[in-house]
Amino acid sequence: MSRVDRLVCHVLPQAFLMALVTEGRLLELQVVRRDKPSRVESIFLGRLERVMSDLDAAFVDIGIDRAGFLRAEDLSGVDGWPPLGAPVLVQVRNDGEGDKGPRLSMNIAISGRYLVYHPNGAGVTFSRRIEGESERDRLRAHVEGLLDGGIVLRTAAASATADVLQADATRVLERWEKIRRLALDVEPPADLSARIPGERDPIVRALRDHGADLEEVILDDRTMARTLQDKMDRQGEKIRVRWHNGTMPAFDIDDVAGQIDTALAPRIVLQSGVEVLFEPGETLCAVDVDSAGAGGRQGRAPRRPVDVNLEAAPAIAQQLRLRNLAGAVVIDFVNMRSAYDRDKVQAVLAEHLASDPVPTQIYGFTRLGLFELTRARRGPTLAAQLEALEKSDD
Repeated sequence: MSRVDRLVCHVLPQAFLMALVTEGRLLELQVVRRDKPSRVESIFLGRLERVMSDLDAAFVDIGIDRAGFLRAEDLSGVDGWPPLGAPVLVQVRNDGEGDKGPRLSMNIAISGRYLVYHPNGAGVTFSRRIEGESERDRLRAHVEGLLDGGIVLRTAAASATADVLQADATRVLERWEKIRRLALDVEPPADLSARIPGERDPIVRALRDHGADLEEVILDDRTMARTLQDKMDRQGEKIRVRWHNGTMPAFDIDDVAGQIDTALAPRIVLQSGVEVLFEPGETLCAVDVDSAGAGGRQGRAPRRPVDVNLEAAPAIAQQLRLRNLAGAVVIDFVNMRSAYDRDKVQAVLAEHLASDPVPTQIYGFTRLGLFELTRARRGPTLAAQLEALEKSDD
């Protein structure tokens, strides 16, 4: 699994850019615009506005320009639809795009570093990366009874001690209690997360999501770096905080800028000369693996198709996440006749997709030899985000 060991943060007047890096490789670039911040994971006290029986869904007024969309499958803690006008506690799962409002859920999730708390849930479940039954039994024994609701143990919980898990459970419970008390004191619609310091801070969220492996945070804003360092000291964190004040831009570190440029180009070239072409479209994203530039060295036989594809598979998984490509993805690997070779390539691709926080569904090879998968939509593509940011600066 790809562990984030460094955050490189570039502060602009109109946005905050945060690069998630592992061993010098850019995994993800988060673009946080000041004029249009993401509301994903934010919790609102909304008002049920309209139920559409034919869609088995409802519109919820959460106090922004567009009503949120709540599907019946995302109801939680209630038996059927509440009456119109009733207050409903909801969490944003996906920002809306165009004329569509945000996707909402009543299955509230409060994320900690090692666990996720579902107040309306039940039982203990595990990240798919925690596989051993003995480890699952150990973790279950440590967390059962800590919280009234459901608990999902994250990958970082593997090998965590009982004290560490209990401290994390205490922190998520404190955050939930703040939300719950606010919901009792305000009138809908109300943005509850906006009233709690740090809930929308991208660095705070990154520390929760990646703090178990994170080694360093680099910022090119002195005040932000000092504030974060003071917070790390108070919490006894061992994560280094560094203010970047050199003559070169912060994104020259780990060649983040160069890796962003690569992610914005339609074609990437791997070390062996293999080329991978990404062609996102309205209905699907086509990915083509081209081995023309990866012939065998002088005096050696050309590379086998399976070897070309095994090199391309991890790069494809990385680029899907970095480019934030979503929907149907069809990959045209170099043709392989052996089912054994196809299974090897699928296994490697699945392994590298497993570390993507955005859910993916693998369907495998078709009879035409194309590989199909889907990746959930979590906002605009990286290219679209950066283009919109550039226009906002005009």
